Amino acid sequence: MGLFSKPEYKTVLMDFRFKEEEDLPCLQAYDGTYWCNADYAIKASEYSMWEDGRYENVKEAFENNQGRTKIEVELKIKKDKPVDFKIDLAKLARTLGNKDIENLELLGWGFFDHPAEY
Repeated sequence: MGLFSKPEYKTVLMDFRFKEEEDLPCLQAYDGTYWCNADYAIKASEYSMWEDGRYENVKEAFENNQGRTKIEVELKIKKDKPVDFKIDLAKLARTLGNKDIENLELLGWGFFDHPAEY
């Protein structure tokens, strides 16, 4: 690889854990080597999810699948080492069986080589 080589992308299946912080969903995808933390907000146009029960259904989808279902995580690789990640919400929604997951948006993230407190 040269000095200005393009990054590579690799899709891997990872286990995940779910938690809530301030009534917002947080995921930690992990494979024993890398831990990918993603905190989400609900899109402003979909705030009604809290009132009509759809957010509770999203929460249940995460809770019922954590530790049992693997999710796709796209790793960005530079110089043969992962440096970033992305979780596609449309694919996640299909995997967990809840279309409302697509109404989330990434609020913050962290990519670690050790587990963060969860």
